[in-house]
Amino acid sequence: MSVKTTFCLFISLALAGALRAQSSPPVRELTLEDAIHMSLDKNYDARTASQSLYKAEIQHGAASDNLLPGFSASGRYGYVKSISKSSLVLVPDTGGSFRLAPGVPPGSHSVSYDIGGTINIYGGGGDISRIRSSGYSLDAAKYNLKWQRQSVAFNVTRAYVNALRTRELLKAADKTLTQSLAQLDRIKGLYQAGAIAIGDVYQQEAAVGQQELQSITSKNDYENAKVDLLYLLNLPSETYSRFDVGTSGIDTSVTSLKTKTLQSQPQESEITTIINTREDFAATRSGILSSEAAIGITRSNLLPSLDGNFGFQGNINPNATRQDLTNIQLAHGYYAGLNLSVPIYDRNQYRSQIETQEIDIQTSKIRLEQQEQQLRSDIAKSYNTLVNSERALESTERTLRAAEESVRSAEERFKAGAGIQTDVIVAQATIQSARSNYVNAIYSFILSQKTLEYLLGRWNY
Repeated sequence: MSVKTTFCLFISLALAGALRAQSSPPVRELTLEDAIHMSLDKNYDARTASQSLYKAEIQHGAASDNLLPGFSASGRYGYVKSISKSSLVLVPDTGGSFRLAPGVPPGSHSVSYDIGGTINIYGGGGDISRIRSSGYSLDAAKYNLKWQRQSVAFNVTRAYVNALRTRELLKAADKTLTQSLAQLDRIKGLYQAGAIAIGDVYQQEAAVGQQELQSITSKNDYENAKVDLLYLLNLPSETYSRFDVGTSGIDTSVTSLKTKTLQSQPQESEITTIINTREDFAATRSGILSSEAAIGITRSNLLPSLDGNFGFQGNINPNATRQDLTNIQLAHGYYAGLNLSVPIYDRNQYRSQIETQEIDIQTSKIRLEQQEQQLRSDIAKSYNTLVNSERALESTERTLRAAEESVRSAEERFKAGAGIQTDVIVAQATIQSARSNYVNAIYSFILSQKTLEYLLGRWNY
C-alpha cells in the first residue's frame, strides 16, 4: 500500500469517526437526585399509588353525597286507536254534546308526568359510618402514596449506588489490565534481548488473558446495573446509551464516610417516633380505623331505616276528552310520604359478617405489631451492617496499600533479576482482588448508611 493510499484511508477513517461523533447524541450524566425525581414522576408503583389515592377521593365524596336528597323526573305519552269497526260510536255534536253515530272509534291520547325526590332520614347510622370509613381509607391512601415515594426513592438509590459500584469495579479491572499489558511489553522486550525464557512471556500472556476476561465481565455487570437503574426511571430502552451515572452529590471520601457512623446510630426514642409517624405505619393504622368504621355500615342493616319521598305530578283530567291532544287538560298535584323499614330476622347473616369483620381487624392489629417488630429488627441489622462496613473499609484500605507495595516490589525485583515472573503475576492478581474489595467496601458502606436513613424515616420525597 502506497503512502498516498494510506494517507487517504487515514483521512477517510478520521472523517467517518467525526461524523459518527456528531450524529451520536451526547451522554447525560444523571445525578442521584435527578434519578430520584425522574422516578417519582414515571415509576409504575408511584403512579399506581397515585391512582389509588384518586379512587379513594372519589369514594369519600360519594359517601358524603349519599346524604343529599335524590331527584328524578319522568313523563309518559301514549296513543291508542282501535282497528275494529263498531256500529255505533260516540262523536261530538254541536253545543258541546255528543251523539251516537256508526263508524270506527277515534284514537285516545294519554299524558302524565312525575317530578319527585327521596331523602334518607335515618339509615341505621350506615351513612355516617360509610363517611367515616371512606375518610380513613382516604387517609390511608395519602399515607401510602407518601411512603411509596420514599420506597421508590430508596429503590432508585440502591440501583444507583450499585451502578456506581460496578462502574468503579470496571475502572479497577481496566487499571489492572493496563498494568498487566505494560508488564507484558517489558517481558517481551527482555525475551527479545535474551534475558528471560519464553515461559515467562507465556505466563504473562495468560495473566493478561485473565485480566481481559475480568474487564469484560465487569463491563457487562456495569451495563446491566445501569439498565436496572434506568428501568426504574421508566425510560425507553432505546435511550439507555444516552445516560450515565456519576458521584456528583455522593460523598465517597473515606474520612467523611467514617464520621457519619456515630451520627447514624438510632436511639430508642427515635424508633418510637418512627413507629408513630412513619407513613407506612400511619397507612396501616388508618386502614384499621376504616375497617372498624365499616362495621357500622354492616350493623346499620340490623336497625330500622326511614326514608321520605315527595314530588309533583300530573295526568289527564278524568273529565277531559282524550280524543284530541290539543284539548287535553292535566290534573296537577303534589305528594309526600314516609317509608319505614324494620328488619326482623335475617338468618344471622349480618351478625356473622360483623364477627368476621372483627376477626379481620384483630388480624390487622397483629400484623401491625409484627410490622413494628420487623422495623426494630431491620434497624438493628442495618446499623450492625453499617458498623461492620466501616471495619471492612478500614481493612480493605490497608490491604490495598499493601498490595500496591507488593506489586511495585515484585516488579522492581524482577527488573533487577532478583525475582521471578511468577511473583509479579501473583502480586497483580492480589492487587486486582484488593481493588475490587476496596470498591465493594466503599459502596457497601454508602448503601448501608442510606438504608439506615431510609428505615429511620429521614427522607422526604
